[in-house]
Amino acid sequence: MSRFIHLHTHSHFSLLEALPKVKALIGHVKELEMDAVALTDNGTMYGAIEFYQKARDAGIKPLFGMDANVARESRHLKRARIDTKPNRLVLIAENTEGYLNLIQLSSIGFLEGFYYKPRIDKEVLREHAKGLICLSGGHMGEIDALIKEGKLQEAREAIRMYVEMFGQENFFLELVDRPEIAEQESTNAHLIALGKELGVPVVATKNTFYLKPQDVEAWKILNCIKGAKTLEHYERMNQFDFDASMVSEAYMIDRFADVPEAIDHTRMIADRCHVELDLGKWNFPRFEIPEGTTFRRVLTDRAYTELEEKEGPLTEEMKHRLEYELEIIDNKGFCPYFLIVSDFIVWSRLQGIMTTTRGSAAGSLVGYSIGISSINPLLYELPFERFLNPERPSAPDIDAD
Repeated sequence: MSRFIHLHTHSHFSLLEALPKVKALIGHVKELEMDAVALTDNGTMYGAIEFYQKARDAGIKPLFGMDANVARESRHLKRARIDTKPNRLVLIAENTEGYLNLIQLSSIGFLEGFYYKPRIDKEVLREHAKGLICLSGGHMGEIDALIKEGKLQEAREAIRMYVEMFGQENFFLELVDRPEIAEQESTNAHLIALGKELGVPVVATKNTFYLKPQDVEAWKILNCIKGAKTLEHYERMNQFDFDASMVSEAYMIDRFADVPEAIDHTRMIADRCHVELDLGKWNFPRFEIPEGTTFRRVLTDRAYTELEEKEGPLTEEMKHRLEYELEIIDNKGFCPYFLIVSDFIVWSRLQGIMTTTRGSAAGSLVGYSIGISSINPLLYELPFERFLNPERPSAPDIDAD
């Protein structure tokens, strides 16, 4: 069991900012003989499921996280040269509630706070703090910035605020290993002192963007693509090189030999986290139906009623086809799916939004009946089985444009 665990790690899902694909990242963790790792991509949870599956397959404990962009004031403010540089916080899910809150925060960042990058703010962070362990964000975090500006009292107040938000045992001051930044050693020393003064634990991180030191050239080129710069221009603008590779446990223990608890706390955090995902089953949005009935009953009633409204009295062929399709749809557990798709397509048409359904979904008489498609498959002899059949393991694919 490894003593140090990487808690601040980026994959290629940190778009144009990090290199490692998830499989390669997990393989490297295995090579380092570490038994757990956190994935903390920038503002996103894109890689969560693949990360979970690949880590579990390799015998590695997956820790779900996010490197969050926190607006300096409000996520709704989008001012040039002010709101383009949010502070950072590393959020790690301790349990299922924390995982769900991470998803909520990531979605809010894109839907409400996006300004060059997805951003949240302290308002929504407070609303979704349960089940999360928070690291202060390292050299791009609010507390580090205040220390560098000599505002130690404001740094104390910020620490107290985050402790109150997440809980005494759930907020950690992040000591990031950045030896090339001259003031980082001094900043880390202040963080250690403030941690002792306020009773807040410290934790060591590396903040990795690629796996091995020799990957640095490719990482620089990735940054050139992001910023539309040449490699020469990039190297001229960046005053120093630094190692953002996924280093070994021995390296980190040596770097933080004077504060061994910062290493031990990475292990403690990893041991505290436990999230199990129930994969392999369908999770549809909640669709309200009358109490005392079933999705099959609602879908059946709608199919028969609405097909008769469209085609007149139902023939035996129509009834047989409806029952055949409904039996397969119900046995596969897709009745809610059909009702949900019908709901948004019918709503769109009522709002004057042009929409249609293409592909094999046109072969469903149930779909035609409830407004998903606009073609009677019996009229054109379209087979239902190309769309859905008892042997098909995946959900039916309804392409709506």
